[in-house]
Parts: sequence; structure tokens; C-alpha cells
Amino acid sequence: MKKLVVLINVLFYAFCLNSCTKENYSDGVNYYKFVDSDKNNIINYNYVPNQIITYENQFGEKIHFKVISNETKRFGDYSSGTFSGGGGILESYYDSKIIRLEIIENEANIIEEQVSYIFSKSENKFKNGIKFPIWNFEEFTFFDEIDRPYNIDLRNLNNSTKIEMNINGHLFNKVVIINSGSDIPKPNAWGALLPNNVNKVYYDFEFGIIQFNDIDGKNWKVIYR
Repeated sequence: MKKLVVLINVLFYAFCLNSCTKENYSDGVNYYKFVDSDKNNIINYNYVPNQIITYENQFGEKIHFKVISNETKRFGDYSSGTFSGGGGILESYYDSKIIRLEIIENEANIIEEQVSYIFSKSENKFKNGIKFPIWNFEEFTFFDEIDRPYNIDLRNLNNSTKIEMNINGHLFNKVVIINSGSDIPKPNAWGALLPNNVNKVYYDFEFGIIQFNDIDGKNWKVIYR
């Protein structure tokens, strides 16, 4: 009986270790890692730098997204500095995955005009969103650092019902449809060439944006490779 109790305690301890979302790193600072429930909402398509993702509309016009980076790494979360100019204190580590793509036709390779898929576990809270520069609704906000802007927040959609869609012969299984709620284009603020007139996005949780529609009636669909 005593051996059975010991075995149960060992199994319970192992379960706690495996299911916990934070760890003590070597310097004693908490490390908030992606867990399985987070990974279900993180893109798993293997975007490779310099890869070209092509979207084509019903009129044969094409827009090309060039992959800039696809990186998952550990970041530090620091407290704010003091009013006297002192630096912040490291409070925790956290996982983050960031995928960045340049819209070639936009001719503006700055962060504000890049497509960014952002996933973060900072403060032990899972966050995910998209920066889609040709979206016709702007939201001036970011996750964690100012180099991670987004204008489409995905957090309220993580547990929503997903649908299947066949786009150019490829079946996507975890799709949500996002509407901006506006049919008015947003002015370009960074000198980009394409109009910010997209008001509907079809997003697959395993791939990313699979289709986007603009206010002129053009439906741009991904050519999956």
C-alpha cells in the first residue's frame, strides 16, 4: 500500500510538471512557454525566408508576399525603467513566434508595411494577432514591443468554430472569416503603393491568410505550394 501511495505521488508530480505553463530558468526567473493549447492556435506552416507566397484574384491579377523571417525564440519581459533613467528589471522569460512577410508590390519594406503573424506567451497569457498593412481598418497597438504591431486581433477567435475551405485545390481545415466592418479605404501613411482597401480576410490557423477580399470586389486567393 505504501508503495502504491508513493507511485501515485510520483505520477501526480510528473503530471504537474508536464502541464504547467511556466518553468524556473537557470537564473531563477520564470519562463512562460507555449503549451499544447497555445500551439493549436499557432501557424505550423513552414515559412522559409525568401519564399514567395502568391495570391491571385478572379481577373488573373497577382500579389506576392515575400517571407522575411520565421522565428520562434525566448524573449525577456522587463519592468519599466525608473523616472531617473534606470533600466528595467528582468521579470520573466516568454516564448514568442513572429513571421514577417513583405508585400512586393507595395515597395515598402518597413515593419508597419509588412505582413506580420505574431504569437506570444508574455505575462503567461497567450496572444496572437496579424499586422495586415492593406487592411482598411487601423488599430495602433502592438504586442509586447513596438516592433510587433497588429491591426487584427485573433484572441477572440481562438476558441470559435472553424470551417473548411478549398482554395485553388487545397483544403484548409481551420478557417475563420474576419470582417473590418467598413467599406471605406484607409489612407496610406507610409508611402506604400497598394491601397488599404481590404475589408474581409479568410484566416487559417495552420497557414495564415488564405484569401482576402477588397472593397472593389476583387477576391485574392492563395496559390498553395
